[in-house]
Amino acid sequence: MPLNSNSNAASVGVNGWVYGAGFFALLAALAPFGVNLAVGLSPVFPGNVFMDADARAATVALFVLGLGLGQPLMGGAADHWGRRPAMMAGLLLGLLGAIAAAFSNSDTQLLWARFISGFGFSACMVIPRVCLRDLHQGALLQRNMATLSNVFAVTPVITQPLAWALGHWFHWRVPLLALVVLVVVVIFVSWRWQPETRSAGTLAPKWGVWMEVAKDALILRTCLTFACANAPFFVVAAIGPAAIKQSTGVSGGVIAAILGITYLGFAVGNYWVRKNASWSSNRLINQGLCSIGVSMLLFVCTLGWPNLWLWSLALAVYAVGQGIVFPTGFSLVLEGRALQAGVASAIIGTCHMSIGGLVAWLAGSMPWPQDISLVGVSSVVSGLAVVIWMRMKPVSLIQTSTSKP
Repeated sequence: MPLNSNSNAASVGVNGWVYGAGFFALLAALAPFGVNLAVGLSPVFPGNVFMDADARAATVALFVLGLGLGQPLMGGAADHWGRRPAMMAGLLLGLLGAIAAAFSNSDTQLLWARFISGFGFSACMVIPRVCLRDLHQGALLQRNMATLSNVFAVTPVITQPLAWALGHWFHWRVPLLALVVLVVVVIFVSWRWQPETRSAGTLAPKWGVWMEVAKDALILRTCLTFACANAPFFVVAAIGPAAIKQSTGVSGGVIAAILGITYLGFAVGNYWVRKNASWSSNRLINQGLCSIGVSMLLFVCTLGWPNLWLWSLALAVYAVGQGIVFPTGFSLVLEGRALQAGVASAIIGTCHMSIGGLVAWLAGSMPWPQDISLVGVSSVVSGLAVVIWMRMKPVSLIQTSTSKP
């Protein structure tokens, strides 16, 4: 079936800088905005909403789980019917979920609405990267992936303090309504200007291509390493504010600001990838995992010395490592997958978000003090990332099978 979705207005200038960085970053911003919105609201919820502590943590975990489970559908749709229709469908579903969350009247309604909006916004995790893969390759792709990933560094700095302030000064529904407004803006921008980057006349791949891509050991190794290395972020997002407050006694507003500022380390990691885009992906991922390992040692130190500055240092060092692994992992998986870019992006995204959401839920349900849960679960899953990366053989099963006589 030919992919015939395009827009004459959107197709102009797709090779320009704005389509390489700024435009796709705007489309991708909704996913981290939705995650960090709940993080910033977490200190505000106790006195203003109908949920207990476990349900408040679940507002992050279920949104993330929706982001993970939605990506297979969005990635497959992008390869089958085109980038634009898949993006619009995801945005419209996300808008319905965001409206339902803003006007929910029970914890069940709010949690289901957050899951639905996350499922829809999973399109924002897949399609901007697929469009970049359509337009670029090699070192240029890696640089643009790093630029796109900067949205994940900037969004917490803005969203977490803003969500806390709006929820604290007005009402907890106000930040959720702000998300609705942002979704409407992005829908208009996508409808008016998003290019259809898939080549005209390209035949849609069969759905069976999922198994072909998933059996590639190089992709599987990268996806599992990537997911485990990034999982501590979701743990911090889910229980970080409560854990740091329990450990240090600092107010919720200060913690929201600290969590946002320290995540600028993610931008430092992205900059490192852009600067050294000519280096091999393996070398960059090794460096990112080393930074994450150092951060876990610092997290363990917070159990003996519960100091806000030590927490901030641990979070910043982790963010640097995550900022290196994040764009490099996506580039490694997408490189060489021009015809299955949507599927490949969906596979790594699904591993990333699903494992992250499950790990965050696990950390939040532990019967331990939340600072111990955060440190323990984050350290174990980070160690697992290192083991997978070092021990799993990065040999493509596809290449091995096709090389046989």
